Amino acid sequence: MIKLGEGTFVSYILGKRIKVMAIDDQIAKLYINDEYKGKCELSFIIEKIHSLEYKEQDIKGLMADEQKMYEELSHIIKNQTISQPYE
Repeated sequence: MIKLGEGTFVSYILGKRIKVMAIDDQIAKLYINDEYKGKCELSFIIEKIHSLEYKEQDIKGLMADEQKMYEELSHIIKNQTISQPYE
């Protein structure tokens, strides 16, 4: 999450732009992709955004691991030789 100025926070989660603008110390306005979604509790929404950012990093890590495994398996399958069965 990036703090742009006094009480304005921006984050990108799964391709969506999340913007939080503090009204006061407790209440904020929430925007997703520049569309106003409503008012929310500032500390709660900041905590939830941080949680989603960590989950997104985990998801991206799992996807990268899965892609690496797929590439390794593809390489093994392409280079394998099938032996004749014993008779």
